[in-house]
Amino acid sequence: MSFTDEVKQELIHRECEWDCCARAEIAAAILLSGGLSFRGAGRYGISINLSRPAASRYYFSLIKKYLGMTTGIRTHGYKRLGERTQVELSFSDEDVPGAMEILKLHDESALFGIAAHPSAEIIKNPCCKTAFLKSAFLITGSVSSPEREYSLTMSVSSPEAAQCLCDTCAKKGLNARISTNRQKYVVYIKSAEGVGSFLTLTGANAARLRLENVRIMKDIKNGTNRQTNCDSNNIERTVKSAGQQLADIRFLAEATKGEGLPAWMREMMSLRLENPDSSLTELGELCDPPIGKSGVNNRLRRISEMAAKLRADAQPVK
Repeated sequence: MSFTDEVKQELIHRECEWDCCARAEIAAAILLSGGLSFRGAGRYGISINLSRPAASRYYFSLIKKYLGMTTGIRTHGYKRLGERTQVELSFSDEDVPGAMEILKLHDESALFGIAAHPSAEIIKNPCCKTAFLKSAFLITGSVSSPEREYSLTMSVSSPEAAQCLCDTCAKKGLNARISTNRQKYVVYIKSAEGVGSFLTLTGANAARLRLENVRIMKDIKNGTNRQTNCDSNNIERTVKSAGQQLADIRFLAEATKGEGLPAWMREMMSLRLENPDSSLTELGELCDPPIGKSGVNNRLRRISEMAAKLRADAQPVK
């Protein structure tokens, strides 16, 4: 089962608590599934088109409980959809006028009076906005597996519906954007925090928990990788630095035979040659008297500077 299926399965088991929210869910399902059709002479047809039988049972029960109407059920098989079954819930001709009135589906300013999205009156309450987003996801939504990426999308057929979804997301504190994909308008959320907030808002709490678990594991893994890379780089730099120090000390010892060098320099050169793998702190503890890490680093730097100067002086003048 895909993560999208898991989320939708969880959402259809979350009961609708209020009449107003039920109207928002049903209206969203009808309009976003393309279920409102004009039949001429002021007559309309209403249906809900679904790709998941479980969702059809959810809306069938919702319509019967809150509208007191029983819809017909028809199934269609589509080979081009990988043999998936499309389910259609259709309102009877007798129930259509009442449903149109209750759900505010008629829009006089639209072509043939067919609304593109639920009216402002249907989704005016905060709870109804949440119900609208829940139903919109059930009808048009998909969400990527959190192991792969954080992405939630809802695809609709009109720019008006897309803008309504985007505006509703904004009113619920969600940062959604709109893009176009062929004949569709896609409302998308592209962040772990945004996707998680949408899941929590609509009631998919188990899915949100899975997303957060994956997110935490990714953060731990990324942090471990960063620390490992940092440690590897530090070790590489330390080895390279120690190798250069040894080369400078050997050159300086050969060039001067130890003559004219201060006692502290001869001591440090001897300690580094005898302890090539020791850290600066360990070298400092071997000094007499012991010195700190910064003191050791300063002495080794001055040894390298002297070696560099002797090398430069030994270069033939061109």
